[in-house]
Amino acid sequence: MSAFRFAFLGFAACSIAALPSLAAAQSSDYVYCSNGIVCIRDPCPSGNALDLATGKLIKGVALNTTELPLQDRAAPDTSDKLQAGKLVVRGSIQHRGEPNEPPMLVVTHIERASDKAERKRCAAH
Repeated sequence: MSAFRFAFLGFAACSIAALPSLAAAQSSDYVYCSNGIVCIRDPCPSGNALDLATGKLIKGVALNTTELPLQDRAAPDTSDKLQAGKLVVRGSIQHRGEPNEPPMLVVTHIERASDKAERKRCAAH
């Protein structure tokens, strides 16, 4: 019986430890737009991300599109539309690596075209 309790406590501890990382990786809709910073290497905090659910503007965000479907990544205008804030994307803000590294918007899906008000709010400095 004590081995069962020990295993249960181990499982509970692992589950509790995993909760903050799961909460941080929840998907939301964002408008990403360039903030004018030009970088030489990645990760680069060259954008802002407007969280449409909360209205919060997250400044200095790096962009990761590796989770997008291949047809979206390969489209010739996807990068330009992202930089201009013309797309609403589904993704999550993730904090990785060192504390001085910028948060990263990991994009998993393109939802729709953004409207003018969303683009304007994203570009606000």
